[in-house]
Amino acid sequence: MNLMNHLGVIMDGNRRWAKSKGFESCKGHDKGADTFADICKWCIEREIGYLTAYAFSIENWQRTQIEVNHIFKLLERSIVTKLDHFIENGIRVRFIGERTRFSEKTLSSIEKVEAQTSRCEKLYVQIALSYGGRDEITRAARKIANDVIQNKLTIDDITEDVFGAYLDTSESPDIDLVIRTGGAQNRRLSNFLPWQTTYSELYFSDLLWPEFSKEEFNKALDYFISVPRKQGK
Repeated sequence: MNLMNHLGVIMDGNRRWAKSKGFESCKGHDKGADTFADICKWCIEREIGYLTAYAFSIENWQRTQIEVNHIFKLLERSIVTKLDHFIENGIRVRFIGERTRFSEKTLSSIEKVEAQTSRCEKLYVQIALSYGGRDEITRAARKIANDVIQNKLTIDDITEDVFGAYLDTSESPDIDLVIRTGGAQNRRLSNFLPWQTTYSELYFSDLLWPEFSKEEFNKALDYFISVPRKQGK
């Protein structure tokens, strides 16, 4: 049986769900936040140690200012209201991605939840915010180049393991399974952790993220268990 250690989720379909219900797109993000809370609970029940969720890509900055503002206000509000829940349920929260475009309020909220959940051990949640896989790899390469210039590292020291230690996800193992919601039109990873998903299994759900259910979650895990994992061997 394949053991699930690290699950990745691409939470797609919030806006389409809202449109299908006759709501403004922002309502889809509100409902999607509830689904994210649910999947954290389901991961703990199934003893999955790591969860990485693609919440906001670098490309998402191109959306309307109204939608972007709503997403970050929702994030800040959720951090405040769910902080006790994270701590009580042993959920450690970290944010990965490029932070220079965040407001002081957003940064403060992020740093607060990271600090106050740092000793939690039941589930390690990474939220990819203002994240792009190519950007992450580029930033890692710059850090390595800087350490080489400062004689902290030599070119011959650079291995896959060393490179991985410079990535945002240096504290977590590679991803075993990626679940992407949103239907057949989105059967791709869209710049989500390209280094860490090299040997990941992929499960594409026809459900939109706000309607993603525990039943569908279990189907995805059953699929993972059923697939022979050779990982190039």
